[in-house]
Amino acid sequence: MNSSSSDDISGALLAAPYQLNIWFGLFLWITGNCGCIGNMIVFCSKSFRNRAYSVYLLSEAMSDFHYFNFVLLTRILQKGFQIPIMIRYVNICRYRQFASVWGNQVSFTLFSFATIDRLLSAQRSNKYRQWSNRLSLSYKLSIGCVLFWFLLIGHRLILYNIYDGTCGPPEGVYAEYDNYFEVVFAGICPPIVMSLLAYLLIKSVRNVIHRRVTPGNDVIQPAVVPRTILQQMDAQLTLMLILQSVITIITYVPYAVQLIYENVTQYWSKSSLRIAQESVFTEFTHLLSYVFFASSFYVSMITNGGFRRQIKRVFLPQKTNEHIDHMNTVQRTVVSAHTQPK
Repeated sequence: MNSSSSDDISGALLAAPYQLNIWFGLFLWITGNCGCIGNMIVFCSKSFRNRAYSVYLLSEAMSDFHYFNFVLLTRILQKGFQIPIMIRYVNICRYRQFASVWGNQVSFTLFSFATIDRLLSAQRSNKYRQWSNRLSLSYKLSIGCVLFWFLLIGHRLILYNIYDGTCGPPEGVYAEYDNYFEVVFAGICPPIVMSLLAYLLIKSVRNVIHRRVTPGNDVIQPAVVPRTILQQMDAQLTLMLILQSVITIITYVPYAVQLIYENVTQYWSKSSLRIAQESVFTEFTHLLSYVFFASSFYVSMITNGGFRRQIKRVFLPQKTNEHIDHMNTVQRTVVSAHTQPK
């Protein structure tokens, strides 16, 4: 009885990595693609296209679309459906291993640029604020980000190959360097950088609120003119960036722990049961890291009213335009009432 039960558990553990890649992987692939398309529609719209952070987030959405439809898709086929495309075709092997780190770093860097742009816009000093929302700079940094990481990771396109049925680097110093590079930049840096940026962004938002308090008393004065719709979008986008930073920390800390653990224990003697358990943990943490790329659209839909209006405008253009015209009329009426002499 015990032997049979043990065999059943081992069989379930052995099947779990494949099932995770099929079901969880396909779920992430579908939701991620829908989110990328939604982000591209919104950040290409007239209301957003002239904002620097939109350029960064649009570029990130394009990068994520490639990430889902090559990196994640090949993972599902290789590790879920057991189609050996990476160990059968050298070019796919090289490009997939390159894109897995390159796409990761490009997306995180562009998201960091968008967060820094919002951070600069909330600063008290005009010297820092003038660096926010610089459209020409955002285009240059987006292109520079893609080229920078390509030059830094492009060696995988040349040096990676198929060795003994495995797609990987040649053994030796290069393999050690490449391994630790991925651990540091793809595993450890994202949660640390996002933690720092989230903290600074939250602190800056609090400072903006505190600056509304008049010196000499603690009474918050009401604004004379209500915020414009675009200002409300910017404030809501700041909230979205903070939540996305929190998601990054939650999803990438397990991934970083797994990468470190794998490197520390790679020469340890392990039982078959432990290997099976670690395989499940490895596949789960690697798939969990895709949640950051798949979640931005849905976080924006929940937190950003302007974002939702842009989506409605695409699918319900006439009704949404009438609503926006009504909102603009109401806003002009309120502004006029506040500015009339008493």
